[in-house]
Amino acid sequence: MNLRILLIIYAFMLTGCSALMGWENLPLSKKDEVTVFVVNHGWHTGIVIKGSELSGGLSFLEEHFGKSEYYELGWGDKGFYEAKEITSLITMNAILWPTESVLHVVSLPVSPLKYFAQSEIITMNVSKDGLSKLEEAVSDSFKRDNGRVIQTGQGIYGKSLFYKGKGSYYFANTCNTWTAKVLNTAGVPIDSLFTFTARSVMRQSERAVSKYSCCP
Repeated sequence: MNLRILLIIYAFMLTGCSALMGWENLPLSKKDEVTVFVVNHGWHTGIVIKGSELSGGLSFLEEHFGKSEYYELGWGDKGFYEAKEITSLITMNAILWPTESVLHVVSLPVSPLKYFAQSEIITMNVSKDGLSKLEEAVSDSFKRDNGRVIQTGQGIYGKSLFYKGKGSYYFANTCNTWTAKVLNTAGVPIDSLFTFTARSVMRQSERAVSKYSCCP
């Protein structure tokens, strides 16, 4: 296989089929438009939503954290995410075998643009209905016992907590695959099939923002 073919395959893995996809569930007016943020932490991506826009299955966050300006949410491998020190064994386990998942939730007192000033962040608008669907997808990622989410410990920075997650983490179902899936439920033209890396999530998110047009 020559270098050109390898580059084409790599480019496809970064963008998936998103180049062929269009926005769905667009806002009907500016009043129907809300903002979400996609944050790149290097190997991992997360989604940030406004605290005032929590609804449905995520309303419990206000009980656990108190009122917060914003919340960052991310899904990932339990062993890797919660480890005090990342070892090669932990990394190989996360990549090669299906492992337990957790959700990491962080209460942000200020905009993520300030809180994560050193990180790559993409700001995007979706419809209120799209945000509701996104929150429903995130809520469905929490494992529950008799309807209640299950805390597993303190988070890794700021005011944060870990919770048991649904689904297994493995090489084809990563934290970045999860980010792509929940964004797609909001109507964002982003493909999760080949979205394994943070770079792929950010490239597709940039493309989605460039194609966005409010209020058809």
